[in-house]
Amino acid sequence: MEVVQVQPRDTYFHYVYVSTEGTTIHWSFTTQKNNISFGLYRINNQAQVSFGANNKEQYGLYSPDHDDRARSQEHTSINENYLASTAASSQNSPSSHQNGHGRTRAKSVASVKLKERGLEEIIPINDMQSSRAKIEGSYKVADPGNYVLVFDNTFSRTTPKILTFSVNLMEDTSPILPAPQQPHISGWLLKKKRRRMQGWAKRWFSLSSSGVLSYSIDKDSIIRGSIQVMASIVSNNESQRLIHIDSGTALYHLKTSSTEEHSSWVNALKVYDITANESKKSILNRSGITAVKASVPTKSIDDWIECGLKDSIRLSNEAYKMTSILQELKKQLDGKTNKADYSEELKMSIEKLMSQHKLVTNGIREQEEQWQSTQNTLHSLPATNPRNPLNLLNSSKASTVRSLESSKQSQLSLYSEEFFDAEDFVLSTEEDYLEAGEENDNISEGDSSDDEDGHDIVSLEQSFNLDNSGSCQRRSKLPSPSIADIGSALSVFRKNVGKDLSTIAMPVSMNEPINFLQKACEDMEYSDLLDKASTLSDSMERLMYVALFAISGYSSSQYRTERKPFNPMMTETYESIRPDKGFRFMSEKVSHNPLIIATHTESRNYTHWQCSKIKSKFWGRSMEFITEGTFHVTLTGHYDHFTYSKPSSWLRNMMAGEKYLEHAGEMKIVNQTTKEYAVISFKEGTGGGIFGAPTNRNDVIATFFDADNIKCRRVVGKWSEKLAEELEMNKRKLSVLWAASPQTIEDFEKYYGFNKFTVELNEITSIEDGRIPKTDTRLRPDQCLYEQGFVEQADIEKQRIEQKQRDRRKNMEANKIPWESRWFKLQQDAFVDPAFVDSPGTQDSIGHSWQFTGDYWAIRESGKWPSDIPDLW
Repeated sequence: MEVVQVQPRDTYFHYVYVSTEGTTIHWSFTTQKNNISFGLYRINNQAQVSFGANNKEQYGLYSPDHDDRARSQEHTSINENYLASTAASSQNSPSSHQNGHGRTRAKSVASVKLKERGLEEIIPINDMQSSRAKIEGSYKVADPGNYVLVFDNTFSRTTPKILTFSVNLMEDTSPILPAPQQPHISGWLLKKKRRRMQGWAKRWFSLSSSGVLSYSIDKDSIIRGSIQVMASIVSNNESQRLIHIDSGTALYHLKTSSTEEHSSWVNALKVYDITANESKKSILNRSGITAVKASVPTKSIDDWIECGLKDSIRLSNEAYKMTSILQELKKQLDGKTNKADYSEELKMSIEKLMSQHKLVTNGIREQEEQWQSTQNTLHSLPATNPRNPLNLLNSSKASTVRSLESSKQSQLSLYSEEFFDAEDFVLSTEEDYLEAGEENDNISEGDSSDDEDGHDIVSLEQSFNLDNSGSCQRRSKLPSPSIADIGSALSVFRKNVGKDLSTIAMPVSMNEPINFLQKACEDMEYSDLLDKASTLSDSMERLMYVALFAISGYSSSQYRTERKPFNPMMTETYESIRPDKGFRFMSEKVSHNPLIIATHTESRNYTHWQCSKIKSKFWGRSMEFITEGTFHVTLTGHYDHFTYSKPSSWLRNMMAGEKYLEHAGEMKIVNQTTKEYAVISFKEGTGGGIFGAPTNRNDVIATFFDADNIKCRRVVGKWSEKLAEELEMNKRKLSVLWAASPQTIEDFEKYYGFNKFTVELNEITSIEDGRIPKTDTRLRPDQCLYEQGFVEQADIEKQRIEQKQRDRRKNMEANKIPWESRWFKLQQDAFVDPAFVDSPGTQDSIGHSWQFTGDYWAIRESGKWPSDIPDLW
């Protein structure tokens, strides 16, 4: 008997692999005090376990080539078998005597999600009176493969269920046995904790005979989690005694205490690789596909599998397009039973709508031009001018808060389940965020640092006036939608599980048409939060708005679920001057291996800079994006110096199921001056099916502490939607502080999931035209070709540029010439881990990072770029 605790709003899946037709699955279970729901499903796609010291991966194939008659017979057989088993078990089951097999209720979240992900429903999820008597049942298998016993607790908001269950298999001529005779192993392993820097924890692991690997804190304690090995990608590193298991929605990093122990676990897991291969052959035969002969080399099979995966992705995209077309046709055909009578009327209506659309479009364009003109005039006024409208706004607005009743349904759409009981929703009507360029009346005078800030302000004004930035028009969409097939990148991933992909040449089709230098600029999309922070007199409020800014940088990522940014070349640069937002940004790649980028952003109201080491690792079904380094913020007129670092990001279900991106871990923001700090927790998603995205995700909770470690404020919400403060630490009263801008890009899914701000990053406007250095990312030919939809030409250019960089490095190494960054210099940084940079001259207890020299903007203004700037392209 196994004992598992099923959390509220969650579902526990128990996997059973059946290799022989006619085998009967028997189960029995009880729960303590409270009931649980139960159902049985079959996984149609037989995911194969991958194994090998070189991270070899194998993928299963599933073919739906069954005609309607076969499907009808199959479902009939399933229903008959289930009714027969129900009748049989009712005679012997005490639970059947009291309550049958349960009562039908409205479809659960788990039921809907499992069907959406293509799992075949054998027994629908029903309520079971499992707390009153033991529930027993059985099912005779007509189609061998992976089956899932679903224990559903999604209907419970707060109550976990202690589930005790057993599952056995019985063949036609055999007594009941525990699953097929496979090796079983258990013992202590080190499991890497989910959050960064938390290290490893000793856990008791057990690999069951059905291929389920589960773990608990102690040998006899309740199971804390489990993963089906046969539906996962497994890789190992013998030299470091590591084993990685990735199911797409869960990832285990395990470490053994000895080489012998590592070999034992490796050999046990290999058994399920053999079982998986036998299943693959069986599926191919039943589907009418000619089985590959045993004499065919393994490489040919792998190539064939990869081809099948690419075709499945292509067919999936085609099906999506066809669905969109059919939906559009349905809308057009609805209500058109009398075409002859209404054809003329329909034609007139269409013409009228087209005319109205043109008027609206022209009106929007005129409004945008007027807005740009107003912005240009407004920012041309001296900041000290008493007639400056920005100063009038600053002095006239008052802060008020009013309480509004709202339904629990509206709260559900805004906040996580933890706040369902809130009855009052408080909408903040505090003064609006200050527009870019607004002057702060509270700036102190007479300090040397203020003199330096004043110099920056003059320089910034001159730069904006030089570029005539007020008349700048920015594009509203990319030149071409995404047309590259990412299937070709799968083979590269398969050979590099667990490795840093930033050091590996990747196919261009795996990229999105921006690079890491530009992606760093995405953090500045909601820079108005820093403008707001600089106007506040209370240090805790300033900390709160800096925290909001740090969280808001993730909002642009919610629809980016397939590709990664381009890797920049060494000394490649990127600039962004945004008079509409009141800042100018500059970034450069300062280290090649490891990949490190440095950025610097300056405004009248703040300065923001970072030096980040970027890594990306593929674990079999998930890709992890790791950002190491410290981010800094200072505010004009205050002595605050804020520092923070970022948690990891994960791209889930890359090989099968619904892809989704999530950020998980903690971010700590510290005001190094006042010692006040915030701890921001990015929650992992919960709920959902095996191959589906979580039903509840993107939740974030920020807790604020004063210098005495006393909790004083709390902000909750979703990084993709809204963030609100709990007034007076009361969960029932929420004041909205920030909301993400709505997605305005038409068909944004076809354009890499970019929002408006990201679409504008790679554009050459009148601000940049003829003024940027030749190392700027906008001039990079492979990225430009890729953005325009020329994928093959982009791939050729990418290989040429990368080879040119390799040749340049070899030449410099041969001549003993160090490769140094141009606009950032390596300097001491007291807020950086001493191990962040490992290079000669930095072997001490103080950390080092690359910091902005300030020369870039002065040289840009002169228009005389140094002659020794390298030719990267």
